[in-house]
Amino acid sequence: MSELEIVNKLNVAYIESWKKRLTIYEIARIVSARALQLAMGAVPLIDISGFKPEQLNSISIAEEELKRGILPITIRRRFPNGKVELISVKEILGG
Repeated sequence: MSELEIVNKLNVAYIESWKKRLTIYEIARIVSARALQLAMGAVPLIDISGFKPEQLNSISIAEEELKRGILPITIRRRFPNGKVELISVKEILGG
């Protein structure tokens, strides 16, 4: 087996290992993007009537939407081998 084949197999294994996980940077970017949308007047995707008054802010709502896996947001991931993947947050979280 050549060195190039070994590197390619390692790259594939690396890519597959991250398909069903979000990094802390992706989580921060998703929550901040959705919180901005909510602050600009977007309709929440969850029922907010059960929220306490101190929890009623765009960041808390965005975090809860992410936890429930209902955000219609797609992540673009670039990998060391040059491959780019577009993955839905719903797909990653199994929603």
